[in-house]
Amino acid sequence: MKTKKMMALAGLLVASHLCLAACQSQTNHQPNHPKTKQSSKKTATKKTKMAKKARDPKKAHKGVGGVDFPTDDGFILTKDSKILSKTDQGIVVDHDGHSHFIFYADLKGSQFEYLIPKGASLAKPAVAQQAASQGISKAADPHHHYEFNPADIVAEDALGYTVRHGDHFHYILKSSLSDQAQLQAKQVANRLPQISGPVSTATANGIPGLHFPTSDGFKFNGQGIVGVTKDSILVNHDGHLHPISFADLRQGGWAHVADQYDPFKKAEKPAEAHHTPEQSEREKDYQEKLAYLAEKLGIDPSTIKRVETQDGKLGLEYPHHDHAHVLMLSDIEIGKDIPDPHAIEHARELEKHKIGMDTLRALGFDEEVILDIVRTHDAPTPFPSNEKDSNKMKEWLATVIKLDLGSRENPLQRKGLSLLPNLEILGIGFTPIKDISPVLQFKKLKQLLMTKTGVTDYTFMDQMPHLESIDISQNNLKDISFLSKYKNLTLVAAADNDIKDIKPLGQLPNLKFLVLSNNMISDLSPLSSLSQLQELHIDNNQITDLSPVSHKESLMVVDLSRNANVDLATLKAPKLETLMVNDTKVTHLDFLKNNPSLSSLSINRAQLQSLEGIEASSIIVRVEAEGNQIKSLVLKDKQGSLTFLDVTGNQLTSLEGVNNFTALDILSVSKNQLTNVNLSEPNKTVTNIDISHNNIPLSDLKLNAQYIPEAIAKNFPAVQEGSMVGNGTAEEKAAMAAKAKESVQEASESHGHSHEHEDEEDHNHEHGDNHNHDHEAEDEANEEHNHTH
Repeated sequence: MKTKKMMALAGLLVASHLCLAACQSQTNHQPNHPKTKQSSKKTATKKTKMAKKARDPKKAHKGVGGVDFPTDDGFILTKDSKILSKTDQGIVVDHDGHSHFIFYADLKGSQFEYLIPKGASLAKPAVAQQAASQGISKAADPHHHYEFNPADIVAEDALGYTVRHGDHFHYILKSSLSDQAQLQAKQVANRLPQISGPVSTATANGIPGLHFPTSDGFKFNGQGIVGVTKDSILVNHDGHLHPISFADLRQGGWAHVADQYDPFKKAEKPAEAHHTPEQSEREKDYQEKLAYLAEKLGIDPSTIKRVETQDGKLGLEYPHHDHAHVLMLSDIEIGKDIPDPHAIEHARELEKHKIGMDTLRALGFDEEVILDIVRTHDAPTPFPSNEKDSNKMKEWLATVIKLDLGSRENPLQRKGLSLLPNLEILGIGFTPIKDISPVLQFKKLKQLLMTKTGVTDYTFMDQMPHLESIDISQNNLKDISFLSKYKNLTLVAAADNDIKDIKPLGQLPNLKFLVLSNNMISDLSPLSSLSQLQELHIDNNQITDLSPVSHKESLMVVDLSRNANVDLATLKAPKLETLMVNDTKVTHLDFLKNNPSLSSLSINRAQLQSLEGIEASSIIVRVEAEGNQIKSLVLKDKQGSLTFLDVTGNQLTSLEGVNNFTALDILSVSKNQLTNVNLSEPNKTVTNIDISHNNIPLSDLKLNAQYIPEAIAKNFPAVQEGSMVGNGTAEEKAAMAAKAKESVQEASESHGHSHEHEDEEDHNHEHGDNHNHDHEAEDEANEEHNHTH
């Protein structure tokens, strides 16, 4: 694979990705235990990932990608996954060297519901909901690991930006970006060098995407063209856009396609005939509904984009906060309220299940339960969308093993639940439960998720002999002694309660997964008898002594974050692989020598002053140490296993010492105090470096012939990608800030002028210049159509 190029003013960022693909029916039943441990002891390098071939499109699945079924890049949350961090809205999970983001809203009703912190928002941002409904975000592609970064911009046109991604480019529509992202993009675009032609990806081996697949598996086959810019076609690839320049098309054997779509070639052709009466009526409807939409929503009509489907239907794409929506003309009725696009999307999705849903109604199910069956079920076969026979529908219902009724009022009182006798996983959380007894009808239940139900009497568990997993988080519990007699339990989630005494848990010999986050626990001694314990999540408690959980051969994952005074010298776990001690007072890494299997350490916002002690480990591959007080990378000896190091937000003034990490591949030193990247000897292993937001002079970051900053190429010759945004001396940063402010002011003045011009046109329109005004609008619409198709 050819070396990737770091473009002007930035390279590619190590992105976190939204795990948002919402699909239709699940065919494979996943393991039922909560999963939080790292799956691989070695972080995959970018080269390895680029070498993977594009996967065939997956069959339709039901649920949330990454939670209920694997994403397109093979990620699914399992007991072998490693949670890197928690945010206000979700969790960040490691996957082969990059990360996936899962919203708490998508964990609700799953076996991982216990991971939702008490009081956490379950509202999913609208942009994420849109991405889920479409299977892909407009500005970010979770399947192919690209998140929009203004620094990746290499070209701009009226509708969007061309950005480099590895050995190829993506095209990002401006309408898909937030206001802040658009402003940042404009600042970068204003500094782009003026080029006379389109950006090319041609290499000595040919053109990626034409002669061989790009690093994300795209290869043009003549299909999927969805639009054009002034110098490229735009091709859909799993929901995102690949631009291919007309020059590359001609060089790559697709000259006929270039001639067909090149606007300059089209201009040489004779003018097309005038619209037919039907086309004119269609165009009139488009213009009227565009104006009505703009008026009702109070937005600038020029920000509304024309959309045309392959079967010729017209629609309107309009901005909404930090994202965009699309309404077809048939969705809009002049004189009535503008419909909710999310409701329309959901309605269209459910329309194909209409017959099967009617059959469920005939069986007595109410509308909410019908929706939950369609959307959250797990069964060997998909929902029978076209089944009219009630008996056959009953047969299918008898195969359903999972259902989430969480957040529904009185979920256990709903009609029809007796037709689901073989449920093994049931979610009834986030709603008050007054009578729990109806749950006893599910004789085969193994997992019961009852977060925030208010239930305090758990004697019903006496009649549930198959129960293996229970989530009783956020129920204001102080006493959990009732758990002691249920010896079959392998998982207990009791996060966000008021628990101090955990003695009853010591009497559960089969316990493997224990979640006690956000309680008031200080003594772990009852856990000393748990010989099968694999995962312990006890973040935000009052733990200091870890000796009760030491020397356990099975323990592989421990989260001790926000236990400020935890003493890691008392932790000696021979098989421990993943440890999280974020937001603690840990000052050194000496504990590594007592935990010889540790491969991943998250120690963000602690009190480390150096990385000394890391050389004692020959296994560790990943360390996150953001927000500490690390002043140097120098070690006393070589460290030969670490491939990923994040020391963002520390106090580094030099990168000397980096060569002590002889296997290091990915390095993030963003937000330190660096004024250069000089090394006494060049580093030969790092391929991805983030030096963003330091104080490195822009003169050191000039690009060489390979589009690599000269200082990086000299000191890190193996680097293929990274980020260098936000650099410059204090004087250079002040000058850039002034220029950005000036650009914003100019844009504001230009916007105000355009409104004045529109007012003049409206005035002329009232005085009878109707024909000319409509003609200009039609020309603009046609031009928009040529760009966006």
